[in-house]
Amino acid sequence: MKRINNLIFALIILILVVGCSVKFSYAVLTRTPRVIFEFQYEDARDFHDGMAAVKLNGRWGYINNLGQTVIPFNNRIPEPGNFSDGFAFLGDRFVNYDGDPAFINDDNPDVKYFSGGREFSQGVAAVQYGGQWGYIDLLGNFIIAPTYQNARSFSEGLAAVMNNKGLWGYIDFMGNLKIPYKYIQAGDFREGLARIKINGRWGYINQSDKIIIAPAYYEAGDFGNGLAPVRGRNNYHGWGYINKSGKMIIRRRFNYAGNFSEGLAPVAGDSRYGYINVRGEWEFSPFYDDVRSFSEGFAAVRQENKWGYISQ
Repeated sequence: MKRINNLIFALIILILVVGCSVKFSYAVLTRTPRVIFEFQYEDARDFHDGMAAVKLNGRWGYINNLGQTVIPFNNRIPEPGNFSDGFAFLGDRFVNYDGDPAFINDDNPDVKYFSGGREFSQGVAAVQYGGQWGYIDLLGNFIIAPTYQNARSFSEGLAAVMNNKGLWGYIDFMGNLKIPYKYIQAGDFREGLARIKINGRWGYINQSDKIIIAPAYYEAGDFGNGLAPVRGRNNYHGWGYINKSGKMIIRRRFNYAGNFSEGLAPVAGDSRYGYINVRGEWEFSPFYDDVRSFSEGFAAVRQENKWGYISQ
């Protein structure tokens, strides 16, 4: 009888443990990330082209993937740009890896200033000039005149642009309108699909402007590793992940969900952030106060009010 009671007690404990691990799986540490650069920055961005923008004493600078300061902390600007194709938009101009103004040579000794700029992608960058957006090449010359109210970077051969009615469409490298202006918001093409917003809901189209996943989500992210984060309910823990057929692969249970990159996605179980794999399993349990996606092997993470970098 005593043995039976012990078995029953053990079974109850097992059920409780399993139940808790399902409901509170975010509390179980599966792997320990490597802290590469210690928590010392006021803010930090992703690595691109081997460089990352970081903030100290209210000023932005750039470090390389060895943690060495490459561009000094001299820039009091709201938001630094990512390096791509050798340049980053910093304040009102593009700079090179040394922090010097780009596009300057003997034939063109003057700095080219812009009101706004996106990172280079596929050899071109969106810039704001004279109140309008257009696109420049790697020499700083306009290849698509500034005629748009807003513009995103090129991705997979197309770029989202906004007309003077506040609607978004997509153009090619020649400036030809490939997808008509009809979307309230529009994202970049990733893995063949782009998120678009119609009637207050997000869905996904292909490059032929065919709706592949019907607009049904309150919020949505980009596809990565075959999955995209979506929030299907306007409530707590409403984020999950769908595949390119629109099937929910990782069930809705997150308070926040970011894009997959390098096999991991940043998510929040409640108020703390960690990373899951494509099976929805915790790789790094929620331990951080904020996180960014992995890029070039590193991810920026925040503990209390300081940012650092981890690796897998």
